[in-house]
Amino acid sequence: MKLRFRKNSLRLRVNRREAERLSSGAILEEEIRFPENARISYVLKTSSDPSPGVCFRDGVIRVTAPEALVRDWAAGDSVGIYFEVPADSAVLQVAIEKDLECIDIPAEERDPDAFPRSEGKNC
Repeated sequence: MKLRFRKNSLRLRVNRREAERLSSGAILEEEIRFPENARISYVLKTSSDPSPGVCFRDGVIRVTAPEALVRDWAAGDSVGIYFEVPADSAVLQVAIEKDLECIDIPAEERDPDAFPRSEGKNC
């Protein structure tokens, strides 16, 4: 699972194996370690709640998405699940997307579990 920030948005990209695990109820979690024992974790999981959500507490970003929505997304052609949540006086945009294969990079950097890309599109 990949994490990306840009302006006031958060994007998680998952490959095929991760999407399958997520749609079957598994929790996806990654951790980044920094010097001096600092770390940040990010978690993606399904929820029985019909609304998606996101929170950041104690160095952990937690993103939840409705179970049925995740199952449909993982099995279908849609690239992403998108939603917004109020964040103080702003709005946080959240994207959960399929990680599409990138063909413009060296072979050793390609993810064999990436989702196939539509013809004519590179990276």
